[in-house]
Amino acid sequence: MRMRRVGTVVGALMTALLLLGLAAPEASAHAALLKTTPQDSQILDTQPTEVTLTYGEAVTIGLGQLKVVTADGDRVDTGVPTQSAGGTEVHIPLKSGLAQGSYLVIWRVVSADSHPVSGAFTFSVGKESGDLKDRLGRGNLTSLTAAPRAPSIALGTTRFFGFSALLVFLGGAIFCLLLWPAGVPRIRGMLLGAAVVESVMAALALFLEGPYAAGEGLSNTFDSRLLSSVSSTKYGEATGTRIVIAAVAALAVLVVGKRASKASAGLLAAMGLFMAMTWSAAGHAGVGDWEPWTDLLDTTHLVFVSAWVGGLVVLVRGLRSWTEDEQAALLPGWSRLAASSVALLVATGVFATLREVREIGALFSTKYGIYLVVKYALVGLMLLFALVGRSFVRSHYTHPPAAGEEDSESTVATLRRSVGIEASLAVVVVAVTALLVNTVPAKDAFAPPYTGKSAAGPYTVAVDIYPARKGVNGLHVYTVLTSSGLTKDVAEVSGYIQKKGSSDRITVNPPLKSTGHYEDLDVVLPGKGSYVIDLQIRANDLDSYETKQTFEVK
Repeated sequence: MRMRRVGTVVGALMTALLLLGLAAPEASAHAALLKTTPQDSQILDTQPTEVTLTYGEAVTIGLGQLKVVTADGDRVDTGVPTQSAGGTEVHIPLKSGLAQGSYLVIWRVVSADSHPVSGAFTFSVGKESGDLKDRLGRGNLTSLTAAPRAPSIALGTTRFFGFSALLVFLGGAIFCLLLWPAGVPRIRGMLLGAAVVESVMAALALFLEGPYAAGEGLSNTFDSRLLSSVSSTKYGEATGTRIVIAAVAALAVLVVGKRASKASAGLLAAMGLFMAMTWSAAGHAGVGDWEPWTDLLDTTHLVFVSAWVGGLVVLVRGLRSWTEDEQAALLPGWSRLAASSVALLVATGVFATLREVREIGALFSTKYGIYLVVKYALVGLMLLFALVGRSFVRSHYTHPPAAGEEDSESTVATLRRSVGIEASLAVVVVAVTALLVNTVPAKDAFAPPYTGKSAAGPYTVAVDIYPARKGVNGLHVYTVLTSSGLTKDVAEVSGYIQKKGSSDRITVNPPLKSTGHYEDLDVVLPGKGSYVIDLQIRANDLDSYETKQTFEVK
């Protein structure tokens, strides 16, 4: 039986690590590039003195890379990039006397929630030097900003073990504080191990954030320059604080862990709470709308999760050593604590889901949404096994058993198995949570394609824009004779796309792809918001019709 339990836990741990390895996202972020000056593919009469990048939130440039190069790879930027407008605008100064031709801008910055964002675009001075995009290819443009995956996987692994340690430490302390003050010395080793793991994982995360954010390899993990840059960010401050708190918590366990008292348990629970606060400050909850209230709510959510999951770990240990009297004294209280924690963590979790998802469609069409659905499914399975345990406690402890019925070892073994499976599922849930923290929220990644129709003289014009999001999009225009419903070629489809409130226009002139179908797969939209596409449908040399449609970029 013992080997079976060990096998269950090892299997859950291996599943969790496999998830982190296979599904760990490449470096990606939550700050959106709204505008560039010059614009992508723009041909300028005279060279600019700088390249300006405008983002939707403040970014950090110390860990990134910002450069402008020729088609041959020679750098033409100079000096040190600067920021303005509260950190939302980045300026890259250029050398004077640039030759006519095309230039490639490669950029990588770090968003407010510690995740890097990167990209590339081109502009030309005087004329294009060939077609730089065709020479490099869209795939190669992407590869220029791609980062090694090893730092991302390593950072996700530290997050998994660190988060697990938090749940064990805080949950164990809460269990002792509310139900079992005498148990502090008995789980002292577990609490000490959790505090040490938390401190070590936070230290590793602090070092790994540098190469992860800078797009460099693991060989730069202990680069003092990167560490210095990370330490000055909000993520670095929160993680550094966690290292200290966890180390102090380990010392507190050594000092007060021998005392079986509520005061000892309360002190340790307070240390765990402070650790939880640093997790919230360094993650999605620490940035965006409704902050700092989201910090508070996220920390509250972590407390309830810890009370449930950490309590399960104590229960797994206790059911192997508690006497029947201890079981009778502790299990009813645990049942009530677990039920309350689950109800409250669900309530706070729903709020977090609404904030990070916003739309139902995002649950099934984004990585974040899919991970969230998987997490909810696993939590649902945990609840089923929790109901088995709650039923056992109610029938054997809340209500005395009928005459002649006594608790047997085989009956208690049923509870042990149920709790063991519940705890093993929690391991996988923690792994999925670690992935969620490192994944672009669904509300930012969700971009339903646009499809619309409008009239243009005798034609019905159907417009498809896919994926209708920041960056490169495909534009499809179909010219259909309204009278017959059949697609028909016209002499030319041209026009522009303009973001509402902006004076910048994106010229479009999609070439004929097939009968009545005009296609341009390289339309670059600078950011989120409402756009108008204004098209001229030139049927022949005499007849031309205008049509407009409005669409949203998520």
